[in-house]
Amino acid sequence: MCGFCAMVAGQPHWTEAGSDAASGDQREDRERRLARLYRVQLVNAVIAHYGCGIEDWALGEYIVRSLTGRSEMVPALPQVWQMVERIAGRPVDPLDPALLARLRQAADA
Repeated sequence: MCGFCAMVAGQPHWTEAGSDAASGDQREDRERRLARLYRVQLVNAVIAHYGCGIEDWALGEYIVRSLTGRSEMVPALPQVWQMVERIAGRPVDPLDPALLARLRQAADA
């Protein structure tokens, strides 16, 4: 499914299946948005280490941005990691000691 159709149809990606995004109930729309914004915040804490950030776009896609101004749209979280690797020019390693130290330092602050 293309990104626009997914946005209009409102079908969540499987990575959001266990979240409020998987619910079809309209009354949970606010919680869905808040959960997605929270995921964006968590991802941004990690990918800042690689000189990138993401933004939500219409609850259907993400915009990955670099510090130099490059931006790319991706449909779901798996593609966010791939795009960050492409932009950063190195693999995103969740066990990178420097990344873990940075996350611990942020948590202590």
